[in-house]
Amino acid sequence: MRHLKQFLLPMIFLLAITLVGCNGASTPATAPPQPTNTPIQQTAERIPDVERGRQTWLEQHCADCHGPIGLGGIGPMLAATPLDFDEFLHIVRTAIAPKPAYTPEMLSDGQVYDIYAWLRTQQAYTEPSVPTELPTSALNTPSVEDAMGMTIWTYGRCDTCHGVFAQGGPDAPPLASITYPVEEELERMRNQADEIPEHSVDNISDEIFIRLYKWLQAGCSYTEDCAQ
Repeated sequence: MRHLKQFLLPMIFLLAITLVGCNGASTPATAPPQPTNTPIQQTAERIPDVERGRQTWLEQHCADCHGPIGLGGIGPMLAATPLDFDEFLHIVRTAIAPKPAYTPEMLSDGQVYDIYAWLRTQQAYTEPSVPTELPTSALNTPSVEDAMGMTIWTYGRCDTCHGVFAQGGPDAPPLASITYPVEEELERMRNQADEIPEHSVDNISDEIFIRLYKWLQAGCSYTEDCAQ
């Protein structure tokens, strides 16, 4: 009996080794994944070139309407603009003629961003003689009454709907060289005051409107004062 046990124990051991080897052969080990050459994507906010923005501002003749440092002129002041970049870019792309609407081919988003960044570094001019924002009754003050027609037109934000030279826009008629009687045009404007607050007497008095009307009737020159 002892000899039988001595014979069986080695046989059982060999059988166990054989079974383990067969089981390992039927289930090969999974090879580790091979490394890829895909680069790591990095996203970084673009850093604007302020000096290049100033140069582009001059090269694209933005200064002709908005001034050499963005303090305004024919067009509104843009120095230290409170607009965010998306709003600023939208205006650049969709401006109403004769304001230039720049396509991406004419002026890339990067170039617009450079201009925007440069404007944000400029100091807004806040002297009373050049208001940066029109108060409710500003068009009734003597200082504004003495201003050029284009100044009243721009600071009254009339150009927002009717165009910078009153040539009209998608939602507003042209008013340059208008021929309607002033009384008729004044009545039409007042009737729209509920929908267009800028047309109310609180924003522009009858006297100032009549002066502005004469400027419109004369052809909207940006160098001429309102006719007396």
